[in-house]
Amino acid sequence: MQNTRSNNLKLAEKGVWVSILAYIVLSIGQIVVAQLTHSAALKANGFNNLTDILGNIAILIGLRIARIPADNDHVYGHWKIESIASLVSSFIMFFVGFEVLRDTITNIVTGKEESIDPIGALVALFSAFIMIGVYFYTNRLAKKTKSQALLAASKDNLSDAVTSIGTAIAILASVIKLSWLDEAMALLIAAFILKTAYDIFKDSVFSLSDGFDETLIEEYIKAISLAPKVSRVKLVRGRTYGSNIFLDVVVEMSPDLSVFESHAATENIEKLLIEQFEVYDVDVHVEPAELPEVEHYASRALELLEKEEKVLNLNQLEQLLAPEYHEISLDGSPVSRQQKLSALTENPLIEKNLALKAYHSEQISKKTFILTYEYVEHGQVFEVSSLWRRHDYWLCMFRQITPKK
Repeated sequence: MQNTRSNNLKLAEKGVWVSILAYIVLSIGQIVVAQLTHSAALKANGFNNLTDILGNIAILIGLRIARIPADNDHVYGHWKIESIASLVSSFIMFFVGFEVLRDTITNIVTGKEESIDPIGALVALFSAFIMIGVYFYTNRLAKKTKSQALLAASKDNLSDAVTSIGTAIAILASVIKLSWLDEAMALLIAAFILKTAYDIFKDSVFSLSDGFDETLIEEYIKAISLAPKVSRVKLVRGRTYGSNIFLDVVVEMSPDLSVFESHAATENIEKLLIEQFEVYDVDVHVEPAELPEVEHYASRALELLEKEEKVLNLNQLEQLLAPEYHEISLDGSPVSRQQKLSALTENPLIEKNLALKAYHSEQISKKTFILTYEYVEHGQVFEVSSLWRRHDYWLCMFRQITPKK
């Protein structure tokens, strides 16, 4: 898993490099053309691309450091550096966003007006075309590598494409004597920069403060509840280290399970979460579940007496007979669970109303009882030995019926 994640981050770096190269070309081109054509909107868009260069460099450094393997001082690895890099990127974007906003407001207050060359619109449209192409590349690569940082960068690519289209519209509007729209679009672009910075800042702080999506927790709980041996999911805690998800899971299982059985069940849960949800690391803790039947009955002997009486009278056999149930009938022939249930299905009127006497119970182990008793039918006394075992619920494993001499 470590090697796979590291290789994914290394591959994600290619997307960041493509984004950086595109921003270098576009930011320089737009700022130069904006100075020549006197377009505030094109200038703001150029500075927006400039912030993206700095932000992507921060992300690139974060991806590099995040790939460093775990050591004695960083037992969980260096994955959180990816989130820290995104946080630094958001600070840079905030700074430039406010600078663009300040410069635009100053121009509006001073009433500075300059003629605008329509060639700036062509530059903006060209920038939009390039950024749309970069977006499709980085977005596809982000999904392939499962990199949240690259995915955020790809969304920024898309917003830059939309912003460039808005810039082109503003320039064309200014050419037809709607110069106020150029300033308005500059304000809108500044708002886009600040909004993107805020979104990156919010996501980074959420991850660094160990925040976690509650909808994912609900999905994990639902999946774990269906896992074998799990009686109840008591707790699921999640945190992210970069793009990697770490989970702490507490489940309740039957106290009758052996250490080997419960350990195998926890490994099954870990495998489920890793394969189905691509969780990076899972720690599963097992606690004993309270068995419903133990809660409701003070005496197991009396509890089993009631159940054995139902079996004797062919009541609720589906619920009381274990899957591996066997019985030795009066003539000495073996009877399986399926044979006993089939006989009852074929002749539902054979249910009886017999009473037990000389009842005796003996506990063989914590979850195993042997019952012995007698009953009378058609004037004949019969002796019964019955073995019951608890598998969350008490089930009859074996019975033998013999005539009393």
